[in-house]
Parts: sequence; structure tokens; C-alpha cells
Amino acid sequence: MPTVSTDFTFPLIVLMAFVELFDFVTARHPIPKGKNDLRILHQDMRHLFNIVSQEKQENNLSDFEQSLTSLPSLDFRTEDLKSLKVSSTLAQLYSGLKSFKSHLYWIQQRQDELGDDSKTKNIHLIQLINRVLAQIETPPSEFVHPSLPPLETSWNLYQANVEIREKLYYFCIWYIRALSVLKSKQL
Repeated sequence: MPTVSTDFTFPLIVLMAFVELFDFVTARHPIPKGKNDLRILHQDMRHLFNIVSQEKQENNLSDFEQSLTSLPSLDFRTEDLKSLKVSSTLAQLYSGLKSFKSHLYWIQQRQDELGDDSKTKNIHLIQLINRVLAQIETPPSEFVHPSLPPLETSWNLYQANVEIREKLYYFCIWYIRALSVLKSKQL
């Protein structure tokens, strides 16, 4: 009876070679950065702004007491535009977009639970996040999902949705201006 070899060295080497090949093929290759990339990001932010503006007009969103402290801070001043740096601005944009995506997903989950037909559309937001990530020189730290309060009633859901959309509206305005300034600095 032939003896069976228990030496797994060769199969292990082959497996490791496949892992290395997979890592090489799927690795994020750096995308050349430049003024054209900022122009595209600027256009994408304007597109997102148009979507949010249209929703705001269609739904006639009212002002409510601001209770979601986990949303990105919007305490920017006009003077801040003079000192913008591409890397830090893109990192802040990425972080803010990820936060809004997390909040919109939270709303979407609750809408599904309540059987609400008004679906939150955040496909464009996801594409924009990926485009910003491709432009960031150093990968940002892992996004920490905020702990969000339960949305127990349809009214709570509506108020949270209004607040998120309202802040996203002003977030877009700021980053459209910021990207415009950065674009002009690169000319």
C-alpha cells in the first residue's frame, strides 16, 4: 500500500501565490490627482446638491429642533475658504459623506420596518464617497458609526429625515464652495 505524504508545503505555496495574485489584482491603484479630478468632484457635489434641493422643495421640509448631534458639524466661515488644503478638505468631505450615508441607512432601515414606501435614495452618495476616497492621498481611519436613537414613531422618522436632509443641503453648499476654491487654486 502506498504511503500518503503529509507534506503540505507545495499546496501551501500555491495557495499563498494565489492570495498574493488576488491582492495584486484587487489592490486599489492610485489614480492620478489633478485639477480635472477636483472638477469632477465639484460636478458630483453639485449633482448631489440638486437632488437634495429638489427633495427639499418637493417635500416642503420644515424646520425642527435639531436633535441629531451625530451629524457632521457645519460651523464653517467664509474666511475658512482662504486656508483650504486639498488633502484635509477631501478627508473631511469623505468623513462627512460617510456620516450622512450612515444616517440615511438608519432612516432606510426604519422606513422598511414601518412599511413606509418613501425610500431613501443614496446611490449617488455612495458613488461620490468612492470617488472622494480614490482622491485621498492617505487612507482615512475607519469610520466609526454613531450610536443613533431609536425612531419609535413615524413622526420621529419624519423629523430625523428632515434634519438629515437639511444638514446635507448645507453640507453640499459648503463643499461646492470649497471644491470651487480648490479648483481655482490649481489653475
